Amino acid sequence: MSFYIKLEKTPDSPEERRKLLAKHFEDEIYFDSLQLSYIQKKVIQYLLHSKGYRLENILVNKVFSIRLKDFDFNASADMILTINDKNFLFVKCVANSMDSWERFAIAFCRAIDSYRIPHALITDGEAVRLINILNGSTTEGGLELIPARDEAERILQDIVFDSCPEERKEMEKRIIFAFEGIKCPLNNDL
Repeated sequence: MSFYIKLEKTPDSPEERRKLLAKHFEDEIYFDSLQLSYIQKKVIQYLLHSKGYRLENILVNKVFSIRLKDFDFNASADMILTINDKNFLFVKCVANSMDSWERFAIAFCRAIDSYRIPHALITDGEAVRLINILNGSTTEGGLELIPARDEAERILQDIVFDSCPEERKEMEKRIIFAFEGIKCPLNNDL
């Protein structure tokens, strides 16, 4: 029984084919260690094979510690794409109702870092809602809406990374806290 493995490119030699296959299986082992959801895995594969991103550009299941006036809490990002050490795109993977996660994505981008993350993406693995955090515009379509890595580098050149005003940032943190509170607990959280 044989199966097809999609490589990043057509190898020029048997040696290059071996290297590409080794890299593919190394990535698979890495993905398995992250305990990715089906949607996360699908999006990551798309980013790597169709959009030119590298593993080092994709932060997966990153946990952020957030400080409110009275307490701290943790919030996690399904994915964040980074370019030149800047968080460029926050990705929220959902099984249903992208609408209900839009406000969470906006709050996350405004409050999680010292600057606003310029773009948010909500996806079910097929449909995509891309939100420009800086101007509020929204675009809907498929995974092809995700900017390719080289396009993201060009976009970043024109972005001024500014922070959200502190009063607004505090409200955004409270929105994140509310969403984190309604997530279903994992088995190890019980």
